[in-house]
Amino acid sequence: MTKELDLNNLFSQLRDSEPELHESVFLHSVRSALPVKKHRSTGSETAITLAAAAIGCGLAYNYFPAAELLSQLPRQFTITPLSLLSLSGVAVALSGLIYLSSESELDL
Repeated sequence: MTKELDLNNLFSQLRDSEPELHESVFLHSVRSALPVKKHRSTGSETAITLAAAAIGCGLAYNYFPAAELLSQLPRQFTITPLSLLSLSGVAVALSGLIYLSSESELDL
């Protein structure tokens, strides 16, 4: 059989033997042990961002196939009566939904 431990007695002995750390002392000791963080100024952050944007624009200009994409754009649009009717039907349905949601308690 093992001897029973009196936990309250054990914890009180530990509390008495260890020094008490106040919160401010502990935080100060931790902050002083950490390395100092270097802060960048707003001007240097802006310069880095502008340089990265310029490099990205230059790469996009050199490697983006703009001429091929522009050649695929349609040069002529034809509006048929069916497309005009479809467009007006979508506009009426959307207007009806907006009116319905504004007049009722629906939250769309």
